[in-house]
Amino acid sequence: MQKILWKQVHCARNYTGMSRRGVQQLSSGSKCPVMPEVLPAAPMKHHRDEVPPTAEAQGGEVAGDVVLVTGGAGFLGQHVISQLQQHAPHVREIRVLDLQPFVQKLEYKATKPVVAMTGSITDPDVVLRATQDVTSVIHIAGLVSYGTFPDTKGMENVNVNGTLNILRACHRRDVQRLIFCSTVDVVVGFTPIRGGTEENTFIPDKFLFPSYPLTKLQAEQLVVTSNGKKTLNGRYLNTVSLRANVMYGELDPYYVTTGLRSAKSRGGKLVRVGRGQSLFQQCYVGNVATAFVQADTALYNNADIGGEVFYIPDQTPLQNSFSFMQPYLKCRGYSLSPYYLPFSLVYGTVYLLERLLYALSPLIKINLGTESCSLKYINMDLYFKGDKAIRMFDFHPVFSVQEAQQRSIAYYRTVEL
Repeated sequence: MQKILWKQVHCARNYTGMSRRGVQQLSSGSKCPVMPEVLPAAPMKHHRDEVPPTAEAQGGEVAGDVVLVTGGAGFLGQHVISQLQQHAPHVREIRVLDLQPFVQKLEYKATKPVVAMTGSITDPDVVLRATQDVTSVIHIAGLVSYGTFPDTKGMENVNVNGTLNILRACHRRDVQRLIFCSTVDVVVGFTPIRGGTEENTFIPDKFLFPSYPLTKLQAEQLVVTSNGKKTLNGRYLNTVSLRANVMYGELDPYYVTTGLRSAKSRGGKLVRVGRGQSLFQQCYVGNVATAFVQADTALYNNADIGGEVFYIPDQTPLQNSFSFMQPYLKCRGYSLSPYYLPFSLVYGTVYLLERLLYALSPLIKINLGTESCSLKYINMDLYFKGDKAIRMFDFHPVFSVQEAQQRSIAYYRTVEL
């Protein structure tokens, strides 16, 4: 069975490593870690690669903010840093925390210093060092794991406990702003969403995907409920959560790129599943990155958006995932298959195979090449409105549909498959 869904990862790198905290019930029946009223600071350890002392640390005053981007070496993170370089006059220095060293991979003129640190958000000491003298954190780093047997514990460690580490460091370091990268998957169950807004979408009784949406929801709840809390030295932390869609564009290693690999392995044909009538929302990564920078700018300018969640779609036309793939297949000389496999047949077959593999899992664990939830994901209407973000923090995508497609084609034409 071919891998059907090219599922976007809303993070930069994979992180591992901490234990779970206590839990409290959400209204949906899911669980969310308890956020303490006063966040205890983690003990500080000595590390060789300390952040260079800033003017603030030496008692001086320097105009402009220091922004930390977790996961800044990855797909979305690279685009966020590009936008901070070009469209954030309030920022004077950019910090990056990632498992991999940051190397600029996009074309833009870098006018602000970038201080890169390697380390995991699951290490509280690393996070504490990275947030020294930081004014704002754009928190993108996370772990997504799909498949027949996803890494649930890993996602809890990274997405939930890693976010707790970020919040504790914000408390100790007097960080003033935190913009969190969430996902639309926190409201996706087994029913279509058409024109979803923050007011008419809710936590489903059962998530479409196992584990990942729950851990992102738990992290989002931690971030949102921390809005307005007093930091160690009497400042206040303002937080927002942006629920990102599936993304495409330069540096994409997952969504379109996986579709191209699938077509290449099948003689240049991407096999369609379903009649292609469902409407699925994809967003250009540059516009998603813009939303994070514009939200940070709005909080910097004292906009009253703290404690809010936002959908941030752009103007990419609504269409079926397979139709969306056509220009990117064409630029490689590939195409869609002239036939389609009936959704109900493929879905039912995969679902039964999953049940069999679950039964066998005490003896052996085998991952299928696709998942029934992934098939469902791209064969039901799923799209949202960004009116609230437009109204409350003046979200305006800077890349037109045509420019986004041109930039993307230039990347997908040469990306290694």
